[in-house]
Amino acid sequence: MPDDEQNELQEGRHGASFVGYMLNRCLLGITLLLTSSVTAQVSGDVSDLQAGLVAKWDELMPMLLDDPLALPKPADGMKLGDFAVSFMLRLEGYPGGDHALDFLWMTVDESFFLRFDAPPERGLLFRREWNPTIIPAPSFDAAKAWQHVVVNIKRDVRQPLSGLWTNGVEVQAWREAPGTIELKKAEFLLPGVLKRGQIANLRLYNRALTRPEILELAAMAPMTGLKPKLEPFTGSMKLMTEEVVAVLGGTEAVAMMEEGTMEALMLTQFPGSRVKVRSLAWEADTVFRQDRPMNFGGLKQQLVRSGSTAAMLMFGRQECLERGEAGLAEFRAALEKLVTLCAEVTPRLVLLEPPSFEGELSKHNATLKKYAALMAEVAKAHGALFAAQDGDLKPGSTRDGLTLTVAGAAQLGMRVAKLWGGDAKAPDERLRTLIGEKNGLWHRYWRPANWAFLHGDRTAQPSSRDHTDPTQRWFPGEVEQFKPLIEAKENELWKLANDLGGKLP
Repeated sequence: MPDDEQNELQEGRHGASFVGYMLNRCLLGITLLLTSSVTAQVSGDVSDLQAGLVAKWDELMPMLLDDPLALPKPADGMKLGDFAVSFMLRLEGYPGGDHALDFLWMTVDESFFLRFDAPPERGLLFRREWNPTIIPAPSFDAAKAWQHVVVNIKRDVRQPLSGLWTNGVEVQAWREAPGTIELKKAEFLLPGVLKRGQIANLRLYNRALTRPEILELAAMAPMTGLKPKLEPFTGSMKLMTEEVVAVLGGTEAVAMMEEGTMEALMLTQFPGSRVKVRSLAWEADTVFRQDRPMNFGGLKQQLVRSGSTAAMLMFGRQECLERGEAGLAEFRAALEKLVTLCAEVTPRLVLLEPPSFEGELSKHNATLKKYAALMAEVAKAHGALFAAQDGDLKPGSTRDGLTLTVAGAAQLGMRVAKLWGGDAKAPDERLRTLIGEKNGLWHRYWRPANWAFLHGDRTAQPSSRDHTDPTQRWFPGEVEQFKPLIEAKENELWKLANDLGGKLP
């Protein structure tokens, strides 16, 4: 602390100056932390799968190829430091017997460089020419199902930043010493020792990949052409069997999903359809920005990862408060961009009119209507549905004119239910309770605590790894265990919704 400030504190001229001084310092630190965090979020989600791409073979290839897959001529002589190998694998079955069988090699100057083996029963083994240690993925199972594999080499003398990823999850991590290898006569071989299976989407990069890029590669199914074609909603929000509805938005969307009425009415309106609802909403999200932790992945990737076939967008309220009538043009441009991005994943889109403000904030309702009118125009231009609010919510639906109460979130959910012809009455409380339990599990899977240790900038820390074998990343595997719990809870939901038969009390 400077001497003059110290003297002033001692003389008592500032009263509570010390508290104020320390508070200012804390606020400055928080500001700097948030600034750096936002920078990390933006830069960490940049995904460019063409950058550093040395070679790719996206076609389906049998395990036995008569000719090797030679790298293109420009790659000959390239110095490879950090690098990544990515591919999809499907086996008709594992080899059995007593020994692992190799199915993919990479050779340099006619010598073994990288090798992938299939153990007798299940799993995956990765070997490197320069290190005798075998890297296993014991829970990997490619029998009769396409699975994704990435070896991501990021050299660092101190931290274990290189890893083996399966289906978007890092299962092993280790240190790779700095160095390079010259690619002379480099090629991939499918030797045919293990003949029952196929490889596709084989790629080599001359750099390490980010988590969002690995997730994007994992989503590139070899049989893309067999995916069902999705059609836009027409007239009403009639859901398909096994529809996956993503809910996007800020604080209002979070409140509605946590309260559960909207989802309960949706499930009872479509019993037997096995509908899933996934909250991708995040407090303070707007059309202008949706900040996420480092390496979380952009919105398009979030929709793909969640398997979304439809999306409901809830925006406009916070934007109206922040920018007022002067921000209408900016709002429309940002909303157009957001809707276009969502349409790249699914054309089944719904834009919801934001609920009105209360109390002192009600003076903004006239401007909010103009935001809603723009939303209706954008929805029409993109073939999406627009759901208008049928009047204001009941008085007392917010705590402060803005933030929805539980009762306010329930009212909003009942109004949204009119999209699919639902009866706007309170749902069965048993169903709403189960929905709360399911959404709690989803929240812990989708946006878990301690993200920095999971996929952020602290993955190399000992607490992010198995204490008996530091090469094993225990944290990602633990998070994946939420998926069967979510599935089990949804089976309970569907059974109860079927028992209710679509009839509300």
